[in-house]
Amino acid sequence: MFLHDLAYIQSRERPGVGLSQSAFHSPASPATMAARPFGVARMVGNEGRCRVRGFGGGSPALGRRNRRDLSGSEMGRARRLAFGCRRCPLGWSPLMVQRLLTGGADRSRLPDEARLARYRELSNRRHAVDMLAYLCGSGSDLGQKWRDRLCGVSYYCTGEQDIIQRMRQYPETLLKAPWSGSGKGLRLGRGGYVPPLSGWCGRQLREQGGVIVEPVYNKVSDFALEFYADGAGGVRYTGLSVFLTTARGTYAGNWVASEEDKVRWLTDRIPLLLWQMLKTAVTHYLADWLGNGYNGHLGVDMMLCRVPGSEYLCVHPCVEINLRRTMGQVSVDLASFLSPSSEARFVIDYEKEAGRLWSEHCRCEEAHPLCLREGKLLQGYLPLVPVTPSAHYRAALWVSPKSGKK
Repeated sequence: MFLHDLAYIQSRERPGVGLSQSAFHSPASPATMAARPFGVARMVGNEGRCRVRGFGGGSPALGRRNRRDLSGSEMGRARRLAFGCRRCPLGWSPLMVQRLLTGGADRSRLPDEARLARYRELSNRRHAVDMLAYLCGSGSDLGQKWRDRLCGVSYYCTGEQDIIQRMRQYPETLLKAPWSGSGKGLRLGRGGYVPPLSGWCGRQLREQGGVIVEPVYNKVSDFALEFYADGAGGVRYTGLSVFLTTARGTYAGNWVASEEDKVRWLTDRIPLLLWQMLKTAVTHYLADWLGNGYNGHLGVDMMLCRVPGSEYLCVHPCVEINLRRTMGQVSVDLASFLSPSSEARFVIDYEKEAGRLWSEHCRCEEAHPLCLREGKLLQGYLPLVPVTPSAHYRAALWVSPKSGKK
């Protein structure tokens, strides 16, 4: 079973899925960007050097003769941060271990079967159900003080009647498989417990032992808290992620900005004290839950929602727990390469037809050349993986001056 789709190198046997439209637009046209859907990729590109055109010192375009190649250690480091380094993939699975062994990796440096089984168990979505109940409940300081600013219930059901009962409690529900790839294993409960939904639920009950049922919320924004677990009971917060998803719930892209800018964005919408207590509560819960059972990056997806009867936005504090180096963590790391006056949008894009991405890539390099100021990204288009005429995927940054609006 593929637990962490973004951790796998795509193969011909498992073609990627996504929208057929390119998601890349000029940073200067946010209205156009909002109007067109983002692509969805289930892989990360191979690490490698990619010659990126740009201008130094923030200079204006002076023509092709003045263009220089940026292929030094800083660009290489940015790409390694974005898509893992040689020592560690974005996430672990039996398939990833086998591929590393085939490539000559030292078995002693890879997780054994027992650790992989532990990672799989921790990846069950029922743990997010438990975490949500704790954070919103009276047993936590967060739940006691901020119950009117929190929202979210979720149920782990182990039988068909349990599923039907929970679905009847709400006008619209979302059903989740306990294990699935990022953005996968989701079904809307529209129309009641009838085929094909009932057949899908039956398969999950037989094969995975349960189905998660939760109400659909009036979501305003997605965000996540990123962490690192040291494998010895310690968990530290690494940054805030503000991201976009498609209508189907799959990852679409990230806002790349300083931690200060992202926290300011969030605390313009919720009280500062709520943000501080949320971060503390989640950190402590993860440390107690993971103990020495997991070592690596992880993220907790959350939402800002409108709730009937409340004049304020409410926080859903645990939509998903992702035990891997998420794209949110990638975006947190990439922010260190930005000029203080700039922000960026990180996007992973997919095109079914070979050659279309290559053409778009060439156009973007010409139309939006990368500009630097004092060694930092100021403005323009930066591909983070090699884009070739046969490429179906790309990951890139659109860098632009700070807009002051989000």
